[in-house]
Amino acid sequence: MTHLNDHRLATLRQDLHDLYGNTHAAAEIDAEVDAAIARHTAGATVEEFIPVLVEREVKEYFGGHRIHVRFSAGTNHALAEKAVELTKEQAGDALLADAAHFHTEVDPNNRMVSMPDFIVYLGRDIPRDEAGKDVKIWDIAAANTPEEERELIDDLGARVLYMLGKLGIEPVGDKAPVEA
Repeated sequence: MTHLNDHRLATLRQDLHDLYGNTHAAAEIDAEVDAAIARHTAGATVEEFIPVLVEREVKEYFGGHRIHVRFSAGTNHALAEKAVELTKEQAGDALLADAAHFHTEVDPNNRMVSMPDFIVYLGRDIPRDEAGKDVKIWDIAAANTPEEERELIDDLGARVLYMLGKLGIEPVGDKAPVEA
């Protein structure tokens, strides 16, 4: 197999772990990927199509994928990261959440080339420079005082819980019974 295919298959393997890692064990995903690679490599005359065929077969085997949500807050990257933190805290592994970088100077190695299922803009005036299958705009006001910051975090947490409810995802918070 060519070196280029090795790189493509390694990337594909990581993508499949991202998509199905919440419902399937890593060993199960790796076993299915390895089996698909072996099947398609054995009879391949054109090796360039192996990664595509492996991806199709494995995705068909595992079914639906994890929902991907990206938060964008323009130059207020801390707000987007807080939304990601709240989402991961409430959703666990049920969905993928990340933050968009407004400027590549923030992290030049972090390039967003995938299209998420949802892009959530945290503010009305945020530049709409990200693509998503569905776009949501949360009208979030800037916090200037510690009290406003606490209110903003509470509001953000409530919006995250509402979003999870709309997506049919059960929050994973503390499920311990309350004793009277």
